[in-house]
Amino acid sequence: MPDTRRPLVVFTDGSIRAAARERLAPTCEVRVLSAYPSESALIEACRDADAILARLGTITRPVIESARKLRIIARHGVGVDAVDLVAATERGVVVTTTGSGNAAAVAEYTFALLLSLLRHVVQADVGMRAGRWQRDSLVGVELDGRTLGIIGLGAIGRRVARQGVGFGMHVVAYDVAPSAPEPGVTMVDLDDLLARSDVVSLHTRLTESNAHLIDAAALRRMKPGAFIVNTSRGEMIDETALIAALEAGSLRGAALDTFEREPLAADSPLRRLPSVLLSPHVAGQTHAALERVALTAAQCILDELAGRRPAFVYNPDAYLNRPR
Repeated sequence: MPDTRRPLVVFTDGSIRAAARERLAPTCEVRVLSAYPSESALIEACRDADAILARLGTITRPVIESARKLRIIARHGVGVDAVDLVAATERGVVVTTTGSGNAAAVAEYTFALLLSLLRHVVQADVGMRAGRWQRDSLVGVELDGRTLGIIGLGAIGRRVARQGVGFGMHVVAYDVAPSAPEPGVTMVDLDDLLARSDVVSLHTRLTESNAHLIDAAALRRMKPGAFIVNTSRGEMIDETALIAALEAGSLRGAALDTFEREPLAADSPLRRLPSVLLSPHVAGQTHAALERVALTAAQCILDELAGRRPAFVYNPDAYLNRPR
């Protein structure tokens, strides 16, 4: 008898926009998990899944190997570090991203963090709400004439570069695979970027080879009194080394939206450092971006289940490992 079962799609958390579920509902069954599900919860929920729409949570090898019908893991965003790509590729499971769907949101938030950090916006608001009129402690640093160093000149990095030029900054960039040049941007090597930049902003994918790209040695190469902004992945920075540099004063400040382990531990030293601005991995969260990303991920799933190649396939070799 033909299989009339509706394909099962597992959402790793309930924060994924309802529009994605609505797009899938006519042809698929959708199962929604709680945020940051454990490996055991994912194994149980995905055992009979045809697809996973993954936002919060990690799709490990045991999850993939236990899901015997799994064909696609559609990431909600551009990062694939929360998926075991080797295991997925070996099993013929394609992993997709959502391209540049949230690039504008992340780039804008990068500058929101940067301006808030350098101009003490949060401290000003807190003081005013407490009844104070305190100005001397709020003297800030202006961007005009400063050097912005961008690590990773992809869709987000290019937007940040253009914004930096608009603020009158000198923009330098480093990318392991540079493509067409961006007007107003000078390509340099990493050591040169660290030495020249007043602000270093991270916008590169996390891979096994670049984890802790900003380690103690890299922090020592940075200009004394520089700032760092991270809206890419927390694992790009060695947090222990970062904390030491901030406490020593060699690094003047940091604005962080992502962390080595998320959620950030309640007792993390980062929470008590006054030179650090923190946010809970929300750079890509605008109403428009969340809608675009959710719908793109859902469409990737529909395409794959219908036998069409989805957009933004990250591991095309997975197709080679499928039974013919």
